[in-house]
Amino acid sequence: MVVEYTPTQTPSAPAQVAPWQPEPPPRLTQCPRCSGRLYSGYDDEHKCVQCGFADYSRTPVGLGRPATNIVSSATRFVLRYVGDFTTLSETLAQARVVRLRNRAVYALRCPFCDEEMERSSLSGKRPDIREERFKCEEGHRVSLIPTKSGNLGWK
Repeated sequence: MVVEYTPTQTPSAPAQVAPWQPEPPPRLTQCPRCSGRLYSGYDDEHKCVQCGFADYSRTPVGLGRPATNIVSSATRFVLRYVGDFTTLSETLAQARVVRLRNRAVYALRCPFCDEEMERSSLSGKRPDIREERFKCEEGHRVSLIPTKSGNLGWK
């Protein structure tokens, strides 16, 4: 028997088959040695506290813990103006934490011209006030100071 193909008919496509993946072994909840309870460890492996048995049948996906390093967290701070001039009350500055030798310091963008600012030295006449001074290439000067509420502001 001969079947003619007409343009109105569509040939049947082969069924799409997903690639075979092995099924992960079941997660143990009870220790096979001492019948104690298994607890999840640091690397997502189950361990028995009583006898020390560890279930290595599953491969860990990842640590799943957030980075706690303040420098690598890529946090940007939006700082409000805390000075005396009311015309600057709506002007915001952006700061981020960077590494400088062996400590973490702020890197500041100028709130006026949006350029990266350099650290400048303090005069040393008022050591009781904790402030950090910055200066940009355009000549703008900005000081970071802690506020009474514990936040950081600029003036």
